[in-house]
Amino acid sequence: MMRNSLLIALLLCPLVAQADPAPRPVLSEIVTADQARQRAFPGVIAAEVTAELAFQTLGRIATLDVNVGDVVAKGDVLATLDQVTLTEDVEAAKAALTGAKAQADLAEQTLARTKQLVQRNVATQAQLEAAQGSRDAAAAAVISAEAVLTRASDAERFGTLAAPMDGIVLATNAKPGTVVSAGMVVVTLAGQTGREAVIDVPSEFLALLPEGAKFTVRGRTPAMPPLEGSLRLVEPVADTGTRSRRLRLRLGDVPAIYRLGSLVTASLSAETPEILSLPRAAIAGTPDAPTVWKVSGEPRQVHAIPVTLGPVVEDRVVVKSGIAAGEEIVVRGVHSLSEGETVGERIE
Repeated sequence: MMRNSLLIALLLCPLVAQADPAPRPVLSEIVTADQARQRAFPGVIAAEVTAELAFQTLGRIATLDVNVGDVVAKGDVLATLDQVTLTEDVEAAKAALTGAKAQADLAEQTLARTKQLVQRNVATQAQLEAAQGSRDAAAAAVISAEAVLTRASDAERFGTLAAPMDGIVLATNAKPGTVVSAGMVVVTLAGQTGREAVIDVPSEFLALLPEGAKFTVRGRTPAMPPLEGSLRLVEPVADTGTRSRRLRLRLGDVPAIYRLGSLVTASLSAETPEILSLPRAAIAGTPDAPTVWKVSGEPRQVHAIPVTLGPVVEDRVVVKSGIAAGEEIVVRGVHSLSEGETVGERIE
């Protein structure tokens, strides 16, 4: 009886060995062309033209009659310097010039008398040279005094800071009574015409942007209609802290509800060419011959597909060719699969 049981077990072993293995469970992704478009980046509405206004001379601010948010017209006076002090500087410079000219006249007369005395052998050559030196120094003092008067007159003329264009005051960096130097920014003014969206994106994202990329800009409330924008400028320097790059998007006619400083989000518009990407973990093969595993057929089987890769954007890589939107690609465990292997239902 024991011998018969052993024989039955041996006969059943080949049958068990020939049974089909269970399908391998896989984690996969349906390729879409909207991965890049689905990304939205925060930003703000800014003016296309911004002016930083400063006095052209040193002085003490007497008046600063604008505040942040004020609307000003071209030619409006924004700030003035202490005119009393400036006028006193001009008067002092004039007096100094008058004194320098008097000294120059005296030095010229002294030189003339010294020359006559030298001709009569009354004065020495050394005295003549000293008189010539005094005359030259007095003439130089006149030139210096004239320059001081010119600067003082310019300062008096530059004592008013006016708006160069219609605009909105973005910032004031001084207060009445503050002594400012030439070139120190006092008022920052945003032009009334032209608005743009300013967003920050990861540096890697730039690789996905075609020339003249189109964006859809949305406000934070339903009352703010979506705006279409185009890439105007990529600022050349990355932020040292976040390594992000600043993009400036040109906008068309902007409704009044989009005020300066309004918070917005921007994403690539549908007009941008399709961009296919996969997780970096989905790439198999070798660096010189990358592949991905495509799931197809019934029963579901995997097949190695050669692909051409593009730039890496964070944890994803752009696939230039080899796959199409709608295909199912394995994204986990790609190095343990074999050609034609049967896999189970897709795990999201």
